[in-house]
Amino acid sequence: MNGLLAVYQKELALYFRSPIAYFVVSVFLIGTGYFFSHNVFLTNIATMDSTFQSMGIMLTIVCPVISMRLFSGEYSSRTMELLLTLPLKNWQTVLGKFMGAGTILLLMTIGTFIDLLPMYLFAEPETTTIISGYIGFFLLGLACLAVGQFFSVLTKNQIVAALLTISALLAFWFIGHLQNFQSTYFWWRLFEYLSFSNHFSHFIQGLVRIEGIIFYVLICATFLTMNASYLQWRR
Repeated sequence: MNGLLAVYQKELALYFRSPIAYFVVSVFLIGTGYFFSHNVFLTNIATMDSTFQSMGIMLTIVCPVISMRLFSGEYSSRTMELLLTLPLKNWQTVLGKFMGAGTILLLMTIGTFIDLLPMYLFAEPETTTIISGYIGFFLLGLACLAVGQFFSVLTKNQIVAALLTISALLAFWFIGHLQNFQSTYFWWRLFEYLSFSNHFSHFIQGLVRIEGIIFYVLICATFLTMNASYLQWRR
């Protein structure tokens, strides 16, 4: 447990010392504020539905930038070999880094709460739907970070890691559209199930479905396990 906390604290400290982290978080919050203003004030509809949708799409760009340095940064700073020789279990290294990135995601999520103030001051939004949307957003973000962390361990180049992650996340986001070209139920159902946007849309609508929670947890578990397996192979 001490090893896990040590990795987590190290990652968190690196994020707070990195100007890129502040830049990404700032861009995300500004973008969220813009979409919120456009979707709420211009349409006069007190709902976060469209804003959550925009926030979800933004994660396909923001999360790769957050996760790209998790292991690629170790390669570039020539500390990867040192990391592999430390008395740490693979799961401690992987989970510690994931928790560090997840904390940045949590701070980003909390930062968007300020957008809710005008809604509660001048309207009566559905609180349960907003809570559901935020649960889905955070789970989606964790899944995106897990995918990004896996690609980060595969390459020494942070830009390459980010581009690979963006490609994978966009594939997960839009794979549901392939349903329109399938007549076989198995493939139709598979594409529907693998779609990030499909599960996220249920949360936006106020439906906290066990199926959606399990899906995002499975994505995290799968990619983190592959991450740990790759580290074991490197050892």
